[in-house]
Amino acid sequence: MFDQLMSSTALPNLHPAFIHFPVALLITAVALDLVVVLFRRLTWLDRTAALLYVLGAIGSLAAYFSGRSAADSMRGLSGPAQAAMWDHGDWALYTTAAFVVIAVLRGVVAWRESKSDRIRIGPLRAIVLIAALLGQGLVFETADRGGALVFRHSIAVTTNTGGDTTQHVSSR
Repeated sequence: MFDQLMSSTALPNLHPAFIHFPVALLITAVALDLVVVLFRRLTWLDRTAALLYVLGAIGSLAAYFSGRSAADSMRGLSGPAQAAMWDHGDWALYTTAAFVVIAVLRGVVAWRESKSDRIRIGPLRAIVLIAALLGQGLVFETADRGGALVFRHSIAVTTNTGGDTTQHVSSR
């Protein structure tokens, strides 16, 4: 089944298909959390933010493991390209771990306030929000390093060589 899925797409691996969802979900979760601080009667928005953290953390796990699989399949990379790839993987691990913890804590905050009709800004919520804002720095750093793999090192890029064939370019 996996082989059929991969043969039906132009993607070299599943990592590019997974990575954009957690980035978007986690950025949106933090944005909603900031709105919730201003409009504390919007309990549905609070629950939505908590759900987005959980979905973003799950998506981060899928993106991380698909990235590890993609990295393991790369052959013949130059030293700098390989070092950049493992550096990106390290940052992805830090980001994923941080948002799994943040999602769990954010779930605790939402659960503790599930019967309330007004959002409280207690110490745990403040800690989680600060951690999530700092976590956005991890997201952007990881994304920047991933972008460098594609745009600076040309990892997993295909070029048309004329006719019906494509050539895989793994590194410049």
